[in-house]
Amino acid sequence: MLLKRLFRRNAPPPLERRQVLRLYPLRNSMVRSEQKDDGVYILIVPLPPRGLFGWLSRIFKLPREHRIELDEIGSVVWALCDGRHSVETIVQQLVQQFKLERREVEYSLFVFLNTLARRGFIAYSKKRL
Repeated sequence: MLLKRLFRRNAPPPLERRQVLRLYPLRNSMVRSEQKDDGVYILIVPLPPRGLFGWLSRIFKLPREHRIELDEIGSVVWALCDGRHSVETIVQQLVQQFKLERREVEYSLFVFLNTLARRGFIAYSKKRL
């Protein structure tokens, strides 16, 4: 019981909806992206060779990057994660461009941005760049 308490991660308190809408998502410069002819982005994430993977990658010529193809909406969001567009602006853009309900857009966008942030693909800024 004591060990659990000592090694428990202190998770930051969850942000309220209004706080999230005021943040400015910013792409990680280590994650490259390519835009295909149809406007869809492919994220290129470097895989640092560590441990057994590093040793095996030298022998077997394993890929040193991971490619993730986004869909149309994900590509629009990725393009707007430049530190100049707030989450609120991105929500408005998606509602207008894809004719979706605001509530649906907010929920889906928050989940997508949370996934990108957890993987280190984006970070948030409180100020516009």
